Amino acid sequence: MHILIVAESFPSPGHPYRGAFIGEQVKRLLDHVERITVLSPTTYVPRFVKVSRAARQASLPARYEFVKNRCEVLFPRYLKAPGDMCLWWTIAQWRRIVSKTVGDLVTDGSLSLIHASKGGLGSWAAIHAARQYGLPCVVTYQGTEVHTDFVRQQKEWKLSRDSFRLADLNVFVSRPLEHILKSSLQPRGRCLVMLRGVDLQTFCPPERETVRRPIVLFVGRVTEAKGIFDLLEAWREVIARGVGAELWIVGPNHTDARFLQALESRGLTKSVKVLGPLPLGEVSDLMRGAQVLCLPSHGEGTPNCVMEAMACGLPVVATEVGGIPDIVEPDRTGLLVPKGDSPKLADALAALLADSDRRARMGEAAYAYAQEHFDARRTARRLVELYRELISASRDANNAQVRVGAK
Repeated sequence: MHILIVAESFPSPGHPYRGAFIGEQVKRLLDHVERITVLSPTTYVPRFVKVSRAARQASLPARYEFVKNRCEVLFPRYLKAPGDMCLWWTIAQWRRIVSKTVGDLVTDGSLSLIHASKGGLGSWAAIHAARQYGLPCVVTYQGTEVHTDFVRQQKEWKLSRDSFRLADLNVFVSRPLEHILKSSLQPRGRCLVMLRGVDLQTFCPPERETVRRPIVLFVGRVTEAKGIFDLLEAWREVIARGVGAELWIVGPNHTDARFLQALESRGLTKSVKVLGPLPLGEVSDLMRGAQVLCLPSHGEGTPNCVMEAMACGLPVVATEVGGIPDIVEPDRTGLLVPKGDSPKLADALAALLADSDRRARMGEAAYAYAQEHFDARRTARRLVELYRELISASRDANNAQVRVGAK
């Protein structure tokens, strides 16, 4: 079996954190399939451009082997207008790149199925290429492309709409995402909610004798949409109450200088530690040593960091958005607060930091839940079973068309 994964971002040797969760899923899938090709189109950027994001794109290799002889990653370049200008041109470029790649892979007779890792540009181009070459196509919906783009009808929302209608299998990382699309659209193919899960060998509780330090951990992109400024407001209140704890921030900063300026203006530089993006192993170590994970997002699918924290036996304080209420049970595995409500966020954090017995009970319950529901290896096995069903059905349909044509 040879699968083509179409991804908007994917790890590279110089930038291992880009789309890291997709990279982890590809590793799990390779336990069950012979070959995977990853296609991640990226905009052409001259090497002299020094803007951080543009510089990262410019430094991506044209291709490299993610897993030797098993998984090749392609980063073809295309020209893109600034911002959302000329979206039709961007769509045309993605369709051209995906169709050409599929055509090349079909030529050697090995390509079995296409899986787009996110709704939008990639899924729309993937479906058109799949229909062109008679291949089944799977689309996974992660969150933003549905609860922001589709619901608010922003930029690529029609691409997600058409992808949902036409894909052979739509996979959602939370029930709310499925509900949003199914309530207004009729899909042709099957729909399924499936958590990505996490590596339970990497993310696991600390040794019994380990003493967790008074640290609140935030893991994710440092953006306004992740509620990072709400967290700073809440943290100022937590510190004002005399709670002796630190807030550690893990993840890339996408706010330019605004986040650091907000830290200084609120007088929080002594109690907040900014670590930047870290490898999964180091994130796991931090989760085993902290007391609480906090994710005050304004919108989510089912966030990896929450599943990872629960697998490490770490109680969670988060907002009641997206798929978070599906996996965090209030007062049992964590505490949920309304999005944007900094006072309630401060109350929840202060309450958990002050009660070690409560944290311990929640941590044990979170770990038990993770063991039952978050095994990424089990998810990969199930996904490959679905691949095989789709490939078999596609071959039967293609053979039937050939027989009809012969008559």
